Amino acid sequence: MQTLKRRRAPAGTTGKRPRRRRVTRPKISGRRLLIAAVATFLLISVGRSVLPALGIEAPGLPSFGGGGDTPTEAPTTKAPKAPTVDLNGVMVQGGGEPMITLNPGLVRLGGTVTASGSGFDQGSVVDVYLGPSATAAQPSKKSAKNAVKPVQVGTAKAGKYGIFTVNFPFPTKMTTPVLEVTAQARGSDKVAKAEAAVAQGAGQATLSAVVGKPGDVINLTVKGFSPGEELQVFWGRINGDPALTLKADEDGSVGKTPIKVGVTAVGTTSLVVVGKTSGAAASAPFQVLRLYPSIKLAPYAVKATQSITFSGVGFAPGERVLVRLNSAGGQPVMAVTTDGAGGFKGAGLTMPYQLKGAQALVFIGEQSRAATSTGFTILPYTPQARTNAYGGLPGTVVNFYATQFAPNEAVHVYVKTSKGAKGDLVSAFRVNKSGAARAVGQYTIPGDTENSVIFELRGQLSGSTATINFKVDSSGGPVDIPTPKPYVLPKDLEK
Repeated sequence: MQTLKRRRAPAGTTGKRPRRRRVTRPKISGRRLLIAAVATFLLISVGRSVLPALGIEAPGLPSFGGGGDTPTEAPTTKAPKAPTVDLNGVMVQGGGEPMITLNPGLVRLGGTVTASGSGFDQGSVVDVYLGPSATAAQPSKKSAKNAVKPVQVGTAKAGKYGIFTVNFPFPTKMTTPVLEVTAQARGSDKVAKAEAAVAQGAGQATLSAVVGKPGDVINLTVKGFSPGEELQVFWGRINGDPALTLKADEDGSVGKTPIKVGVTAVGTTSLVVVGKTSGAAASAPFQVLRLYPSIKLAPYAVKATQSITFSGVGFAPGERVLVRLNSAGGQPVMAVTTDGAGGFKGAGLTMPYQLKGAQALVFIGEQSRAATSTGFTILPYTPQARTNAYGGLPGTVVNFYATQFAPNEAVHVYVKTSKGAKGDLVSAFRVNKSGAARAVGQYTIPGDTENSVIFELRGQLSGSTATINFKVDSSGGPVDIPTPKPYVLPKDLEK
C-alpha cells in the first residue's frame, strides 16, 4: 500500500494554513423575492394550461390535482350545449347533441350492424346496448318475465370531436320486429338511441327442382319460421289466393311437401313462402318453361246446325280456357275448365247459318295465357228437288219433292219463265229435321205456257237453292184455264 506523505511547507514559512478571504455577498431585498415568486407561479400556470391548448408539451411541469407528473386518466372535453332553434316550424337542437346512426338500418338476423355516434364528450367511454324498442308493443304481465332485456353489445371511446364507431352482431332469432340501439356515455347524462327494423325474410325455402312447367309436381322444404305458424305459398307474387297453405312444426319447419308448379310468367320467377303470424318470408328461384297446348277437333268440315267437338291438352291445371272464333280477343264464345293435368275433353259448338267457308277457333288459357288455334270449314247445303212429273201439258198440277235442305227450314217456290227472270212466289213448304219433304206444295201449269217452266226452291235459313226444269208439251191450241190468284205466304212458313 502506498503511504501518503505529508507535504512540507515551503521554506521560510510556518506550518499553519493560510486564512481564507471572507467574501461579502450582496443582500437580497424582500421586493426581489416577491417578484421571483410571482414569475415562478406564472410559468407553471402557463405550462399547465396555455401551452397544452396550443399543442406545446411542457415536460417536467407538475400536474395540478393529478398526483404528480404522470396523470392517471386522460381528461375529457365537454362540448358546449347547443341552443334550440325553430326550423320550418319545428323546434330542434342547434347541434352538439349526441346522436347515433345504424348501417344497415333494416337488419337481417345474424348480420353485422355498424353504429356510428357523434356529439359525445371527447375521450368519454360509450357503452352500446341492444334491446326492445320503446315504440314496440309492451309485453303482457304473464310474459313480462320472458321479455327481452337490453344487452350490451359493444364499447367505444369517443375520439376527437366526440365521434365513435362500433360493430356488433345482430341476434339470430327474431324476438321483436323492431329493436333499439342505445349509446350511453359512462358517468354522463349523454345518451343517444336509434331503431333497427328486423328484415322480414329470415326463413328459407328449398325446391327439389329448379326448372319445370305449370302443373309439374316438385317437393318444397321450408325452415326458419315461427313454430306452428301458418305458411302461405305463392308463385311469383305475395298476394291473392295462395297456391298452397302449410303449417310449420315446433321448429318452424316443413319437411318435403309435394307442390304443383303454379301459373306464372314464363322465365325466371320465385316461389315465395310467407309466415302469416311472423310476417317472415322466404323465396326460392325457379325457371318456368313455356306451355305448348294442342287441340284435337272433329269433324273438320260441318254444315250449319251441325256440331264440332274438341279436346285440349297442355294448358295449366285447373284454369279456364277461353274459346273465341276467328279472333284472339273480344268476347269468348265459351269457356272450358282444365283438369289437374291441364287438359279437357268433350267440349263442342253448334255452327250457326251465318258462317260460311273457312273458320278458326282460338283457345287461350285464362291464367297462363297459353294459346293455340285450329281451323275447320263450314260446308254449304246442296239441296236437290224434283216435281211429281218431268213434264206435262198446260193445266197439269205439280207438287214437289226435296232433300238435303237445312233441318226444319221453310222452302219458298218461285216460277220463272226464263233464266234470269225475277220469278214469282207460287208456293211454300217446310222440310223435316232431315231436310227432306215429299209431295208438298202445289202449282198448276198456266194455259198459255209454252216450252218449259223453271222452278227455283230457296231455303230460307240455309240460303241454298234447288232448281227444277219442267218441260211443257204443246197443247195444239188455246187452253181455257183460269188465271191463278197471287200466292199469299203463310206466317208459319216465313223462315
